[in-house]
Amino acid sequence: MTSSEMHDSRGGVNYFFEVGRSSGEAGMNEIDTRDRQALGLLSETVTAELGPASVVAREVNRAYRSGRSADLRTASAAFDALPGWQRTRISGDAARRAKRLKARLLQSTARDWRDLSGRDERITIPTPPRFLRPK
Repeated sequence: MTSSEMHDSRGGVNYFFEVGRSSGEAGMNEIDTRDRQALGLLSETVTAELGPASVVAREVNRAYRSGRSADLRTASAAFDALPGWQRTRISGDAARRAKRLKARLLQSTARDWRDLSGRDERITIPTPPRFLRPK
């Protein structure tokens, strides 16, 4: 769920999802899976920052739930209407959330080698024959 792609809009706002991108997976009226994951993260951040009753939070959440490009454009316009300081703060918070989520996902897949049997055994690599050794 790590959408680190940045999109520079006309107003100079950096999004964590690329607006209006289509891919082979998504149809003409749907945003792709990675964008939806990033939009879900942004939706949580906007709701935490502005509250669930905020128009921006509702529009971003609607775009996340529906996955439609039309809802994404509406959410983008609503987000653009926010003051610059608020967009910057929300963007920074969303980036921190994404980094924490990525770290948690990577940490959960790490293998603990200490519990394997034979962990203390040494592997002996034979020396190559003389004719393969450099002179």
